[in-house]
Amino acid sequence: MADAAAINHLAGDMGYKTVTPEIAEQRLRDILESTGDELWVAEEGDQVKGWLHAFVARRAGSSSFAEIGGLVVSASCRRQGIGRRLVDHAKQWARGQGLRLRVRCNTKRIETHAFYNALDFTAAKTQLVFDTD
Repeated sequence: MADAAAINHLAGDMGYKTVTPEIAEQRLRDILESTGDELWVAEEGDQVKGWLHAFVARRAGSSSFAEIGGLVVSASCRRQGIGRRLVDHAKQWARGQGLRLRVRCNTKRIETHAFYNALDFTAAKTQLVFDTD
């Protein structure tokens, strides 16, 4: 729970909307209490350098899979292997549950596509995401 503020801050660095400390703590608490979610934090000393959230995605019409819900590495720490190590943890966790690991990535993040390709992910499909208010 002590990492909630740092996780929220790093999410903001990636362009995601940051939230109040109370909401950040509640989100982290929900993940930590869930049996279908995992979150790994990469730290150096007491400073959070990156994090990865993965969860089990269950589908009625197709096989379940594990999905990376978020992966953020501090801009000052990129290209140091932190993201790779976090993804390796997620892969091991998914395999341990008999699941493949999936990640969705914004089409604008070309460098991120190269990162995942280097980690043996392949583009499986292109899709649109529709939200309600």
